[in-house]
Amino acid sequence: MAVATAVRVRTGRSGRTGRTQVAERTGWEVLTALLAGAAAFLAGTDFDLVRGLTVGGLMGAALAPVWIREAGRYRGAALGGVLLLACFVSALALTTWRSATHPPTEAGVLFELFPVVSAVMCVGALLWGQRVLSPGIVVCLYALGSFMTAPLGSRFAEEPWRFGFAMPSTMLLLGACLLIRRRPRKRLLADITALGALTAVTALSGARSMSAFLIMTAVLLLWQHRPRTAKRTTSALLSLVLVGALGFGLYRALEGAALDGYLGQSAQERTQEQTQAAGSLILGGRPEIGATVALMLHEPLGYGAGTMATPTDMQAAKQGMSRLGYDPDNGYVEHYMFGTRIEVHSLIGDLWVWFGLAGLVLSGWLLWLATIYLGRSMAHRTGTALGLFLALQLGWNLFFGPIISSLPPLALALGVFLLQRKEADQAPPMPPRPQLPRRQGGHGQRARRRYLSGGPQRA
Repeated sequence: MAVATAVRVRTGRSGRTGRTQVAERTGWEVLTALLAGAAAFLAGTDFDLVRGLTVGGLMGAALAPVWIREAGRYRGAALGGVLLLACFVSALALTTWRSATHPPTEAGVLFELFPVVSAVMCVGALLWGQRVLSPGIVVCLYALGSFMTAPLGSRFAEEPWRFGFAMPSTMLLLGACLLIRRRPRKRLLADITALGALTAVTALSGARSMSAFLIMTAVLLLWQHRPRTAKRTTSALLSLVLVGALGFGLYRALEGAALDGYLGQSAQERTQEQTQAAGSLILGGRPEIGATVALMLHEPLGYGAGTMATPTDMQAAKQGMSRLGYDPDNGYVEHYMFGTRIEVHSLIGDLWVWFGLAGLVLSGWLLWLATIYLGRSMAHRTGTALGLFLALQLGWNLFFGPIISSLPPLALALGVFLLQRKEADQAPPMPPRPQLPRRQGGHGQRARRRYLSGGPQRA
């Protein structure tokens, strides 16, 4: 802080850019860039310090006085903060209310609230980091951090690519493509090449959903670069219909490919077992959907943070899973879903369990952000490969992804979505043609220079 203050005093005295002034301003810029880079890297590590509090979250909390003001400049960030605050209040109220029949554990309360707090701190740090550095650099640093802790996953040894390196590699390659700003065709070629390579490796590893997201991202990216006709834009609603139709067609194609053994023997056996159990790959692969619906009907208000399920709750969940054709009496329900906490294997379900109705509202807001990003990107040809991929994955995780593993990509996705909303607000209402990439990059660089030249008073 003292360095930048000195810069401001000397600037007012001279009124010109002198040698000493430039040196001190560069020092401030370097320090700020290093802090932003370190925050992005640590946010990606997801290294657990204690009970879900991560190193990245702690770094984000330390930088909160810096990024809180910056986050307020993003439309939607304030609403997200209000929803999160409502969720925390609701979680504590539900926990207290249900303590007589569902005794909570202190470790469970902290374990369920700290990861969410860490993710929020990381989102703020990433938003500020994108202001200081370019979005591409922030994403690459975040991905490098993710590589550091990928081998620490519980299932990494089982499938190193599928359960470890797939996501960091995707973020790193697509983030590196963001650095190509002045040549759209070259960037498109880089995106498609990266997506093709990632799809090939991921499909061979047997990761069906991840392969589908990568293929859909490539198709949507190519659709954005379709030749222009007399009608300049496609409506966002029509674009979403296209995304839905593409997703359904790809789902059926991958299901058939897996059953025929094109994705490996392991994927073939899993697909056969899941389709035979429930008649559908999704319902057979995610029987927790039945448990979630049954628990929502059994306890509509949710459970609260750190709450343990009772035998009545487990029985209700098992009945819901049995309706899908799944046999719940195999230990999975007792050990994974209700062993140490209530885990229903979806963002919507877990947020509802922990935060009650406020969690459902927060889930709806997240789904709205992902939907708006997809619709606006397809309609106005503004989406990036990384943003499209994260939007598709967030839509999947909301219904089928457990909250703990969904939080790290969610933090990065919010940084991308909120950035796009801010850029959309600043863009002209009806541009006759897309801005040239050279001007976009120059504008971003000048904006960062103006922000950094203001010193700590901008923070």
